[in-house]
Amino acid sequence: MSLAESANLSHISITDHNNVDAYLEMQKSPNEVARLFSGKIITGIEPEVFYRGRIIEVLGYGIDINKMDKSLRGVYMNHRDMIGKLFDGVFPILKNAGLKFSDNVLETFDFDGYYYPTYHFHADFTKYPENKKIITDKESWENPVTFFRTWISNPKSSLYFDESPYFPSAETVIKLIKDAGGKVFVPHVFLYGEDSVDILENLVKDFEIDGVECYYPMFTKEQTDFCLRFCAQHNLLVSAGSDYHGYTRPNKIGTGVGADEISWLD
Repeated sequence: MSLAESANLSHISITDHNNVDAYLEMQKSPNEVARLFSGKIITGIEPEVFYRGRIIEVLGYGIDINKMDKSLRGVYMNHRDMIGKLFDGVFPILKNAGLKFSDNVLETFDFDGYYYPTYHFHADFTKYPENKKIITDKESWENPVTFFRTWISNPKSSLYFDESPYFPSAETVIKLIKDAGGKVFVPHVFLYGEDSVDILENLVKDFEIDGVECYYPMFTKEQTDFCLRFCAQHNLLVSAGSDYHGYTRPNKIGTGVGADEISWLD
């Protein structure tokens, strides 16, 4: 919040994955919140959901925090348990594909240091140039998030890992957001590679989607323009996000904003 204040942002939303714990903390110290940030905070969440064979994210804005917190109980497994399931499931797929790893790659994994085990595996196998014969695209070689979305979470990939047992469906979570009085946005859709447009179009067909995150640090101008046209055609709201994740993804807060006017929820 102090970083957002320094960036002179008038509106922000904290959208943690799968929980609203930040807002529960804020409820305990409203005066401290006001001291740190003078603008408006729109309540939010970024749940991970299983949709059409892959893990994607949706955004929920303007939600009743207490109702959302109660509804989420039992929907997501304990994060530490989920990490263990992914750790045990993904590594054999990578190893069987012929990727070379350090002998101690399993022993050195820090369950508290990585949000996904694929970050650890990616950091290790990229030490060996011969693995480029398997991970053939430059973007996936250089970026662990791109690697996950292009190879691990892509049902068309030879390294695909089915995560459906470990995440709720998009239908389930979108209903929870709506029941909590929120609006549903589609974030960073072009991170899903060649399926990005199909995912966006199908989400709008399948569910009551309210908006699209059109301004995003990794989007090209062409991608932003596409999203803006899509929103205009489907009468959807427009949002911006920096996808700041602290030290794990230190995008500068506010860098998602690329327009003079954003259609805020209020």
